[in-house]
Amino acid sequence: MLALLLALVVLTAGPAGGAPPAPPDAAKPADVEVDEHVAQGHRLYLLGRYQDAIAEYRRAYELRADPQFLFQIAEAYRQLGATEQALFYYERYLAGAAAGPDRDVAEQRVGEIESLRAAPPPGPTAGLTSASGATEGLAAKHPTPIWRRWWLWTAIGVALAAGATAAALAGRSETSTPSTDLGDKKFF
Repeated sequence: MLALLLALVVLTAGPAGGAPPAPPDAAKPADVEVDEHVAQGHRLYLLGRYQDAIAEYRRAYELRADPQFLFQIAEAYRQLGATEQALFYYERYLAGAAAGPDRDVAEQRVGEIESLRAAPPPGPTAGLTSASGATEGLAAKHPTPIWRRWWLWTAIGVALAAGATAAALAGRSETSTPSTDLGDKKFF
């Protein structure tokens, strides 16, 4: 009976050294750090601080190579308008997550970016006239303010030059003989 009691005590005591076994669902320190980076990245994304969110998602990806982080990075780049970087990360996400939860969204965004890339940039004549000849697609042209017109400044320059010439001519004296100590009398 004593042997049975001793065996029961040894089995319930756990491993040698007296340390209780770790629960199987205890999070590893790296997983906790990854979760913190993801949560912070999500907060920053919602606040519109996309560059900071990208940095947090990248730190999380460095700790755990989860393709979902690539999707989050791509979304942040798309919000910034950096379509080339967004396309890069969407494609990496699609390559790494064969059946990812956001696969359809990523494929749709890749299609949108590539169609924007293939479309010619809007030129000055794009959308000018319809079949009836009416102008479309352009906002009403505002007249140029008068102080920005070349002819106004040319007229002002001519007026100033004429005024300076007139002032110079009016200031001249009638005599061509300079006055001296002897006076300004003409001897001839």
